Amino acid sequence: MPIGFTLPLRRADSGYFEMSNDLMTQIKSNFINLVSTMKGERTGNLTFGCDIHRVIFDLNDDDLYSEAKRTVEEAVAEWMPYIELENFEISTTEEDKDRYTAKIYMSYRLIETPDLTDEVLIQI
Repeated sequence: MPIGFTLPLRRADSGYFEMSNDLMTQIKSNFINLVSTMKGERTGNLTFGCDIHRVIFDLNDDDLYSEAKRTVEEAVAEWMPYIELENFEISTTEEDKDRYTAKIYMSYRLIETPDLTDEVLIQI
């Protein structure tokens, strides 16, 4: 039985959209959605999302890692308190800086089931 939609939305062979059928797939999709959504972007829920876009756009090399990690941790604490970040890495090249983008690698685990872990690589 499907749990929810996977993101990005894609057409499915059966039904309208691809659906996740297991907990970790849905959590990963929700996590990517949370980090990829800018606060104020979601109509009807303007506090949902993560301020990492603002941090990347400001691109202050001195604070980039700590500020980016802090914004993700705050969003997770508010919207997905059942997961915990284990690893956070951010990389930017000179070309990325010119385009205000970054690659962010994060691994996380379920707090109540620590052996359930996953990881994502997001480009913002």
